[in-house]
Amino acid sequence: MTISNHSHEVHLPRHYLRNLLDLMQSRGGEPVAVLAEAGLAADAAQQPDASLSWSQFQTIIMSCCQQSKEPALGLYLGSQLTITTHGLLGLAAMSSRNLQEALELICQYTAVRSPLITLSMQLHKRQLHLNLSEVQPLGAVRQFVVEAFAVALHAMLDFVSGHQYRLLQVQFGYPQPAYSALYQAFLPCPLAFDQPMHRLVIDREDLAIASPWADPQLKTQMTSQCEQELQRWQQQQSTAGLVQQMLSRTKGRIPGIEQVAHEFAMSGRTLRRRLADEQTSYQQLVDDWRQRMACHYLASTRLAVQQIAYLLGYADPANFGRAFRRYHGLTPRQYRQRQGRLKEK
Repeated sequence: MTISNHSHEVHLPRHYLRNLLDLMQSRGGEPVAVLAEAGLAADAAQQPDASLSWSQFQTIIMSCCQQSKEPALGLYLGSQLTITTHGLLGLAAMSSRNLQEALELICQYTAVRSPLITLSMQLHKRQLHLNLSEVQPLGAVRQFVVEAFAVALHAMLDFVSGHQYRLLQVQFGYPQPAYSALYQAFLPCPLAFDQPMHRLVIDREDLAIASPWADPQLKTQMTSQCEQELQRWQQQQSTAGLVQQMLSRTKGRIPGIEQVAHEFAMSGRTLRRRLADEQTSYQQLVDDWRQRMACHYLASTRLAVQQIAYLLGYADPANFGRAFRRYHGLTPRQYRQRQGRLKEK
């Protein structure tokens, strides 16, 4: 994913590239041409352990949608991803005791399969909210990524629960697309668009549903291998990229650098040194992330400015307004009005 310095990019896995290219080819597209446009060799999809840059990923998605002439390609891709296409994570999830155990694993190890989205659970009295958070603004490929993730997640939970769990509602943080009627074929439940965030809502009681494929020994083995895979993935990333990933899980309170360092199993001093070696600092990453997400929320949601300020960890919305104006030369409301006029054109 791109941040201000290309050395801070997070490398994206190629796990689902073959599935996407096969789907696009079935609709008349040319995989070799798509790969060439992204600067990749014709056999790139045969190298699942290699990675993609954010710009390559974005180019591939946009080219596939254009060649297939299918704006809803993300929905179709999500439905093509069976439990085994998710590799070790899929095997760990299906061998879990119940749906709750499977979901805890999926939340913990999502990064090894799809590092552009983080998944978290929020328990309520009768419901469980599965919140999908964008690690960074996804721009032109936002709907594709969220659609594919949501449909694939629903399919995983349906499989692990033996087709018993109940999907009560799915909420999306973007406007209703022209093809929204098609969503019902993939997500058979009430839908809501223009919401504060992307979210799947299920019945809390369904967390206790036992997996028909529960296997404690296999689950232990697969979880251990997922942890090893996560560590290998983290070692490939820049420290700044990992901090960006961590910030994406933050809602309402920015953790201090010591807390972040603890999460990465290092001292605050070591984290500062590594970031300095990458020509940045923790505060700079926080500032950049806040302003990038502020622009995203202002342009893509109907959240009030005060709500956005709190989401980004500002205790006082006035401080958010001043910081935003320093970065962009406009107040948050002026920026939102300007983006609205640009969309109308």
